[in-house]
Amino acid sequence: MDHKASRVGVLTTEATKHAMAQLVVSMLAEKRIHVLPRLYSAEPDMVRVRLREQMESYSAQFKQAPDTFGKDKVSLSGKVGGMKDDVCICLQLAAYFTQLETQRASDLFSKLE
Repeated sequence: MDHKASRVGVLTTEATKHAMAQLVVSMLAEKRIHVLPRLYSAEPDMVRVRLREQMESYSAQFKQAPDTFGKDKVSLSGKVGGMKDDVCICLQLAAYFTQLETQRASDLFSKLE
């Protein structure tokens, strides 16, 4: 919880965001992410379309430094042209934190052996 902003959520750093995105790219390449033929949603067809649109627009956004003393920035976002990226971010969070839990369980079992 962020007490100053009175918000509850998942704290993500720039490093975490890049790690989440890279993990999803790897999982897609390895065919480890699948969309069920039958989605459980009030609007399953719309969810499919929204996921595809967000995945297609989600990319690295480059921002040049304002002057020679500044630093160029690279951010990951799908918020271009009024689009949103919430479904894409949700997928990344799920993949990332599932991977962390899998790694923790694996580490725990290795210590028990």
